[in-house]
Amino acid sequence: MKHSLVRTVAALAGSAILTLGAIGSAKAFTFDETEISQDRVIVIAQPRPFGGYQLLILEQVTDKRQCWSESGSNPVKVDPLLVTFDFTGICGRATDSNGFSIRMAGTDLALKYALTLESVNGDVLLMGTPVDYQGKSVIIGRTNGDVNDFMRITLDPAWRLSKRAYQGRTLGHFYFTTNEPAPPEIGNTAGNTEAIPQAIPQAIPQEIPQEIPQAIPTEIPQEIPTEIPQAIP
Repeated sequence: MKHSLVRTVAALAGSAILTLGAIGSAKAFTFDETEISQDRVIVIAQPRPFGGYQLLILEQVTDKRQCWSESGSNPVKVDPLLVTFDFTGICGRATDSNGFSIRMAGTDLALKYALTLESVNGDVLLMGTPVDYQGKSVIIGRTNGDVNDFMRITLDPAWRLSKRAYQGRTLGHFYFTTNEPAPPEIGNTAGNTEAIPQAIPQAIPQEIPQEIPQAIPTEIPQEIPTEIPQAIP
C-alpha cells in the first residue's frame, strides 16, 4: 500500500511541473465566474512523499470512466483512479496556484491569498493565508481526520467551487468562492483582476559580418639584367 501511494503521488506530481521562461511586464485581465455542479468535483488533500499535504482538485468531465472513488468516513479516503488510464477529455485536474484561487464576494483574490493545508489537532484544514502575512487566515474546509492518505476535503457551508470565466468563456481555473466579503485587513480591492505575466520577446542575436582580409600584394622581384661582355677587337 505504501509503495502504491508513493507511485500515485509521483504520477500526480510529475505532471504538475511547469517550466517558465523569461517573465516581463504584466497585463491585467478582468475575470468573472461560472457556477458548476458540486457533485462533479472533489477537493483532496494529497500526501507528500516527505510529509505534509498538497491541494488537489479532480473534476469528472465526462462519464466515460470514473475519475476517483471514495471509502470510509472521518476522514473519507479517496482513490484517484485517473492515474491508471489516459484521462484526457475524461477527467480534469488542478494541482497548483495556476489551477485554483480564492474569490470572495465577487472579487478575485488570487494575488492576496495563498491556499495552504495545515495539520491541526488531528485534522487537516484548507486555509486561505494572506500572502503578505497581514490580516487573518480564513478556513475554507477540512478533512475531519488524518490518515496520511488521499483524503476528501469537505468545504465549510459558506464555500463552494466555481470556475473562472473571461469574456463569456469558461476557463479551467477553479475558484474557492464565497459570498462573504474578505476580512477588513484584506479588503475587496483586487478589482477582479489578476496580473498575467507576459514573456518579453528576446532579440535573436545577428552575426556581425566580418570583412574578409585580403592578401597584401607583394612585388615580384625582377632579375636585374647584366651587360653581356663584348670581345675586344
